[in-house]
Amino acid sequence: MIEEIRQLIDKGNKFLITTHMDPDGDALGSSFSMYYALEALGKKATVFLKDPVPYMYRFLPKPLQMTHEFPVDQYDAIFVLDCGNLYRVGDGFERLKGMGAFINIDHHRTSEAFGVVNLIDEHASSTAEILYGLFRALKIPITFDMAINIYTAIFTDTGSFRYDNTGSSAFLICEEMTRLGVKPAYVSQMVHENHPKERFWLLGLVFSTMETYYQDKVAIACVTEEMFKKTNTDKDYSDGFVEYFREIRGVEAAILIREINKQRYKISMRSKGFVDVAAICGFFGGGGHKNAAGCTMDGTLEEVKNKLNECFLKEFI
Repeated sequence: MIEEIRQLIDKGNKFLITTHMDPDGDALGSSFSMYYALEALGKKATVFLKDPVPYMYRFLPKPLQMTHEFPVDQYDAIFVLDCGNLYRVGDGFERLKGMGAFINIDHHRTSEAFGVVNLIDEHASSTAEILYGLFRALKIPITFDMAINIYTAIFTDTGSFRYDNTGSSAFLICEEMTRLGVKPAYVSQMVHENHPKERFWLLGLVFSTMETYYQDKVAIACVTEEMFKKTNTDKDYSDGFVEYFREIRGVEAAILIREINKQRYKISMRSKGFVDVAAICGFFGGGGHKNAAGCTMDGTLEEVKNKLNECFLKEFI
């Protein structure tokens, strides 16, 4: 796979880099580090993000060539990173078809092989970990701008090194990034300790919606558009909220339901141990990892809750 990617890069000059909507640390760190890698090779690259960069990641060195508008050019190849399904690029993803050959680099177990090259490693902690291996294979020197993006990607996708996907490779790569100048305390502070006060007003409202099921093994909470209006926030402020509910003693599966509109909801799931939330999200057209996954669902809030509860019935009864 790496040799195929090498050939596509060598033959090409103009590349597009994209990732999934609602980008997280791995999506952004991977996309930005890929941009700097191509730049180091003397190539022209543009990063396309359907959504803005969330506030907690705006400290990252970002590309000069970045757009939130769907591109209309032709490219020698399109790097689609950390994106298990092409539709997760966002509404209008079909426009990318025909603009260039897709190079799909991902670490999700449920990733679809939609590229002409599919570099997928479900055992990697993050897409950035896979990219690190690619950069080393291509003999691309890792600059500080690449290093802090790689470190942040691995740091966030491992839940600050707390999740099951945290392996020795993640630590070794991050150790190397610190030798290149990355300050772990700084990254941690910017990601976890730099929130506006409005985030906590919102969190209080979300906590008040929590319900538990199956002897408190499943926790479900909701965030609505009305809550965003009341606290003068938006979806970025609810990033990571689902983690709080997984931290509750006895909870084995945590679910955050975020309203997109009155009949559509974004579902974020986290679990401990045996509960495979990727399989549950896959039932609704989503995917992810065994202990961290997501999907979207249509219906009223109560209908969505009922559908989710039905899926967990076989897990706990």
